[in-house]
Amino acid sequence: MASRDLVRRALAGAVVVAAALTAALGGASAASAHDSLVSSTPAEGDSVSSLSEVRLDFSANLLGADGGNIVIVVGPDGRHYEGACAELAGPTLTVPVALGAPGEYSVEWRAVSSDGHPVSGVIPFTSTGESVSAGSDASPCASASGVAEAAEPDTAGGMSGLTLGLVLGGGVVVLIGVLIVVILRTRTRED
Repeated sequence: MASRDLVRRALAGAVVVAAALTAALGGASAASAHDSLVSSTPAEGDSVSSLSEVRLDFSANLLGADGGNIVIVVGPDGRHYEGACAELAGPTLTVPVALGAPGEYSVEWRAVSSDGHPVSGVIPFTSTGESVSAGSDASPCASASGVAEAAEPDTAGGMSGLTLGLVLGGGVVVLIGVLIVVILRTRTRED
């Protein structure tokens, strides 16, 4: 009878450990998520008749106030239409713009997520207004060339070192729990 109590306690302990590991792994996954773009002006696919500023709003405060965040605006002629480097204010990046001839434009951006990893994207939009600027051959921010290609978005979905360690450690704990149960059952049958 005492051995059955011991088996039940071992099983209850294994269930508690498994539940704790599940909760810990779920928290680790959520904590490793990068910030994301919540909204933009202009939005993807918008058609604008005038635009004086591009605004990107993210899901959390960004890092990289030292120039790690880049926003460039490229027109249908391949020229740059941003008037200065991107300015960071919490979760928002802004850059002044003066658009050229009507046509297809794109906002190429790279931002430093609050977890320190870069995130990037491209927002296409159309200008239907009159030309306000001739644009320039290069961005006012020299490092802005090829922003979307330079940033490597983390789309692999791979596990971080912490998550991998928790999974392996949890597997070992569950394996030990199963071994204890098997040993105790074997001893119970022998008695």
